Amino acid sequence: MMSSNQKREYDEEILDCLRNYSFGLTITDIADKIDTTRNTVYRYLALLEGKNLVFKKKVGRYVLYFSKDKRIEFLNDIAPVYKSLIKSIQKEFGNQFDAYKRIGEGLVEILTLPVHTEGFEQLESLQNLSNKELFELIKNIFPYLSIFDNKVNVRIIEISKDNSKVVYQIYNSNLLESENYLIHFHILAGYLQQELRTILKKDVACHVSKYEIFSKKKDSYLNLSLELD
Repeated sequence: MMSSNQKREYDEEILDCLRNYSFGLTITDIADKIDTTRNTVYRYLALLEGKNLVFKKKVGRYVLYFSKDKRIEFLNDIAPVYKSLIKSIQKEFGNQFDAYKRIGEGLVEILTLPVHTEGFEQLESLQNLSNKELFELIKNIFPYLSIFDNKVNVRIIEISKDNSKVVYQIYNSNLLESENYLIHFHILAGYLQQELRTILKKDVACHVSKYEIFSKKKDSYLNLSLELD
């Protein structure tokens, strides 16, 4: 319990809270989690936005806040190790992409993404978003699902007429420097597919649909298709 004469560092508390929730938090969520008022959270979020430490996205009825800092300072050292590992796995086992996707599905049991109460755990939240709203949310949080690819960009290039299917294009990725790292995206597809099945309680299909690797990383891209039943 903090004594009355101790000054709380609300900015750090809010950042710590957001770092643990990849799918974002509302002001109410943050206030509940750090035990303070919505007004206090609102005031400090404005300061953090001004410092470019957090950003917000409106999704349906909700305004979600995200941290730009993943608090993983050792990633610069770990990323090359990860790339070397997946390169070796792909060299050893070849293009068994369905198997890699199953590995991603299995990771959900031990790497379930933390979700915010208003956005994912209550019936009035994610399950009530329209498919287009959901597709937009996934696009916004996609870069934050890969701890080794902080600066990756994602855009929506196609949505089916019935809003059941979306195609995301991933580019500016350190893992699109060569075909040696493609299994990363198949594992990610399996992970995202199973995670969304669990959250939405409906059938979800996610797979790599197309990719092109060029000599310049900025020109390379990979398309990921996501379909909701």
